[in-house]
Amino acid sequence: MSNVFPAILAGVAAFIIYLVLSAGSATPGDGILIWSSAELVIGLILSIITGLICRKLWNGKSYRMANPLRWLLLIVYIIPFLIELIIANLTVASKIITGRNIRPGIVKLTPGMKTDGGALLLSASITYQPGTATVDVNDETRELYVHCLDAGEDAKGVMPADKIFAKINLAKWIRRITE
Repeated sequence: MSNVFPAILAGVAAFIIYLVLSAGSATPGDGILIWSSAELVIGLILSIITGLICRKLWNGKSYRMANPLRWLLLIVYIIPFLIELIIANLTVASKIITGRNIRPGIVKLTPGMKTDGGALLLSASITYQPGTATVDVNDETRELYVHCLDAGEDAKGVMPADKIFAKINLAKWIRRITE
């Protein structure tokens, strides 16, 4: 009985995603709104199967991401992320053109994330930036090991999360979304 709510939650999420992806499949005379009857039946069956398969992935801490306000924050997060992405592209381009301050290395990043979702979103945000890539994550402490184009003088040092980005502390945004 304890796996019923996670199965329903995962199934509803899968059905919503299916509806978005299959929108416009209705034919004249056979359809409900913008979906054909067959698409809705197939989507419902696949969502039930997905909910049963994914019920163990939705633990008690994952319910907080079902909050619509967190999804709105995630959408708003795109703006500071794009600003950081543009700054990183310009910085990497200038470093490549000038050839200065290119000291590649791997640094340990201590973001202080409390959830796996936060560590995942931060590592994806870091990897999307040019010149950086998350190469490993410590499962217990959620520390990230990041390969940087310019690791600085001490390539084996520990770096706080707010120093990895140029202007905006994306780790703070991610904590606001996931914790």
